Amino acid sequence: MTLETTTKFVTQEIRQFYERKMLDIAKTDIEFERFGKPATIPAREGKSAQWRRFEKITVSSTIANYTLLEGTAPASTAATISAVSASISQYGQWSEITDVLETQAIDPLISSYTEAYGEAMARGRDMVVRAEFSNATTIQYAGAATVVGTSGAGSVGSGNYLNAAEIMEAKRTLRRNGAKKIGANYVMFIHPDNEHDLFQDPDVVDAFQFAAQRGGANPLFSGEIGDYMGVHFISTNNLLIHSSYGMSGADTYECVMFGDGFYGVTHLAALPPKIIIHPRGTGGHTDPLDQKSTVGWKVAMAAKILNNDFGVLVHCASSRSNSA
Repeated sequence: MTLETTTKFVTQEIRQFYERKMLDIAKTDIEFERFGKPATIPAREGKSAQWRRFEKITVSSTIANYTLLEGTAPASTAATISAVSASISQYGQWSEITDVLETQAIDPLISSYTEAYGEAMARGRDMVVRAEFSNATTIQYAGAATVVGTSGAGSVGSGNYLNAAEIMEAKRTLRRNGAKKIGANYVMFIHPDNEHDLFQDPDVVDAFQFAAQRGGANPLFSGEIGDYMGVHFISTNNLLIHSSYGMSGADTYECVMFGDGFYGVTHLAALPPKIIIHPRGTGGHTDPLDQKSTVGWKVAMAAKILNNDFGVLVHCASSRSNSA
């Protein structure tokens, strides 16, 4: 009688270990998703999520319009409730592993694929949110630029870098629009190339040198960006870069500064992010000679801008893209 071993079948315990490992890696790398307003759709409740918000009630600058007369009730004021909806889509990737590649030891190979797909899922989920950022309608162009494109007057290009002036302009826009901070700061996603340019600005360097905490915790020593003028910076390699899309072939970057309630992220409760492993011997008629294993990831989610007044998309170039 032939003895079946774990080189052919992955036990439930091993499956659970791989699932936990994948999710842990993914959560560590996700940046864009974590600041979105969450909305989990329960099972059997469709695949669309809806966020609702009260619009600001207008108060006339003419005081007489809401001055009360003794004993007389004024006309009622109609409050406006806006709804924003998003429909879930599924995303995923998978790979086949042949029996020759796998040999007899499934665990090390599956573990490597699990780690790689954990990172891929993190980037994929981030890109879903990142794509929605590109739909923002409150736009700022660095420097004197007025458009994004490879030609034409006013296109983003050399010298249109992220600096203290751009930070203050975006922050002013959010404050004028009534955007609330997330904790003590607004949040801004930037690329490491933008981070480099930011710290070439003497106004930024002087702020950290003379006003920030002294010692090893100072951002100039720790390597962390820190907070500047009420803005918390997060540097991520997953920021959207349009290659050679600026003036004279410069790369352009989509940095985004936002406050609370700028965007939302929704998932299906019944289909959480997971890793799916099909070891050799489980493919049925699609793998009649038990020659393949598969491993992959799948997630059901959507991202949606909830209030365009609460976010600013900053188009800029970088010294890196102009010197590469």
